[in-house]
Amino acid sequence: MTFCGQKRVQTTPKCKGNYYNLLMSKAQVTAHLKKFAPDQRKILTDLRDHIASKLPTSEQVIKYGIPTFLIEGVPVVGFDGYKNHNSIFPYSGSFNIRLKKELEKYEQTKSSIHFEVGKKIPKPLINRIISEKIKQINALHPKKSGDFLEFYASGVLKAKGKYKDGELHGDWKWFRKSGVIMRSGSFKNGEQVGTWITYDAKGGVYKKTATSES
Repeated sequence: MTFCGQKRVQTTPKCKGNYYNLLMSKAQVTAHLKKFAPDQRKILTDLRDHIASKLPTSEQVIKYGIPTFLIEGVPVVGFDGYKNHNSIFPYSGSFNIRLKKELEKYEQTKSSIHFEVGKKIPKPLINRIISEKIKQINALHPKKSGDFLEFYASGVLKAKGKYKDGELHGDWKWFRKSGVIMRSGSFKNGEQVGTWITYDAKGGVYKKTATSES
């Protein structure tokens, strides 16, 4: 089994609709980039393609007017071009300090990093920004609501569930680095309940295990 937004898509009406929306969002990003002069457009398109290669399951959207990569609805990084510079937006006012040394030679605002308009943005630096941003996102979970997400360095979802009073609670899912589901089950106040399912490498059901609370 695979998931909407990834390379392979389930053939359900809901997933087909989501996949269509993904295509439309990517088309909006493409249209946005067409407004730039050829040289600047090439730099921004190369930046887009590189980020996409590092976040293979991400969704590309226009958010706050700029091209943005999302994972599970969470912004990872945005980018855009301007008259005198190109910018990367880490979607966090506290991000830049995490890479203080790597970013010290670049002009910055609280929420953006600026690069010379006619120069390519170094790929190793892009990689560091993405890697550090994923770490920051992981560190912000669980949320006050109890919602929990954890991602691999590639932005692929690793785990999804919820906490209640500091304990695992409700439905949980874990995924392989490929994005394919690996295990699912439920908790009640930190204790496993119901039937737990282990999946094979293709997402098919491999084993079902009933807990003592079933």
